[in-house]
Amino acid sequence: MAVGCVLVSAAAGCSSGSPVSAPSTSASTVSAVEDPSIPGIGATRHDWDASHAPNPDSDKFGKGAVWGYDPSLPKYLSGSEHAVYIAVGDFGTNRIQSYVLNMHAVDRDDALARVRQELPSDATVAWDLTLDQCYRVGFGSARLQAVTGYMAVVQLEDVQEGGKPAPSPHRFNQAIFSVAMAGSPPDPEVDC
Repeated sequence: MAVGCVLVSAAAGCSSGSPVSAPSTSASTVSAVEDPSIPGIGATRHDWDASHAPNPDSDKFGKGAVWGYDPSLPKYLSGSEHAVYIAVGDFGTNRIQSYVLNMHAVDRDDALARVRQELPSDATVAWDLTLDQCYRVGFGSARLQAVTGYMAVVQLEDVQEGGKPAPSPHRFNQAIFSVAMAGSPPDPEVDC
């Protein structure tokens, strides 16, 4: 199972794995902070916890890091715990800043349709980038930006048995979510 800071950091374009600091929220945005229309990336930890099913083996991985259970996911992708979400992190900011979504292999359009379920309803594609082993998309969202200052960056990969991404994938079974400062351009120098 390919998880961890290296995988998540590559999608975000950082090398240290350090969190992106959440901008402070003013009183005028307090109601938006608890807005359930931010379902995945950028959600408050409280909203994430309330809207996602815990994984039965989550105690092995640290509080809040592993969610969902799907025994039909391949073990090499989801581990023996058959987790749908892995490496879920808020890095102490109380906002979800990264995670990996495991899914059954689907074409790019179906993968992007699944990704959109994790984003605010106003999210639009800001840019996309096809690399040798992945497809990366930046999504802008006025709602997400208003409460966090972020945009969502999603890296789609076809992780093969053994944990390596397939070269030139046309199907995808993993989506790596991270945040970047709103308006950040794609970085073709950051490899998959």
